[in-house]
Amino acid sequence: MSASLSTTFHTTAMTLGIALIYWWLHIPSLQPYSLQAFSVIGLLYFFVKGLSKTKAWHILPAFMSIETVLATMAFLLLIGATGNTASWFYPLTYIHLFFIVFSSHIGTSIVVTMLIMLFHYGLTPNLIQHDLVSLFTLPIIMAFFIFAKLQHEELIKDKLVVQEEEARLNELESEEFKLENFLENFLKPKINQLEQLFEYPNNFKSIKGQLHLIKLEIEKLLNMIKTID
Repeated sequence: MSASLSTTFHTTAMTLGIALIYWWLHIPSLQPYSLQAFSVIGLLYFFVKGLSKTKAWHILPAFMSIETVLATMAFLLLIGATGNTASWFYPLTYIHLFFIVFSSHIGTSIVVTMLIMLFHYGLTPNLIQHDLVSLFTLPIIMAFFIFAKLQHEELIKDKLVVQEEEARLNELESEEFKLENFLENFLKPKINQLEQLFEYPNNFKSIKGQLHLIKLEIEKLLNMIKTID
């Protein structure tokens, strides 16, 4: 499983990753190698995913992990190197936002979304109106994803509560069955046996032994009930 990072460290790592890609795209000698760098980061991402031993189809970054940083760097490098907001790959930004929101804390998601907007604007300051509109839709899409995430988490919590209540009910039903079984198959026969023993005065030791056995079984049952409570 991928190591979870602290919120501050995760946000800082995301910021540094964005800054590194921004710097890369401003160095003329490095720009021709952007797609190769994208491939390396992509391979590194799947290598880290492999180390976490997740299932092959689980491509979403692990929560609060270095995987989110690598995914962010890969997305921004691919989009930035192929035309920024005019790139054919720009719509991948929305998938990128989905990755960020569902694999980061809400505060980190907000900060990173703002940094992504600054990243795209910094690469192309003279954006046309259409590109500006696309850029300003990012906070709206982010807010929608955050709302969806909170709703999803609420549903999971409700499901867990229902499962706990069902488990509790099953446990109580099981203990009720044990109590009924104790009364029907142990205590009742013992009482009948005692009634028969009381008919003969010389059975004092047997009566005492049976009463002691009943006492032990009742204490055992009471301890079991106290454990459940």
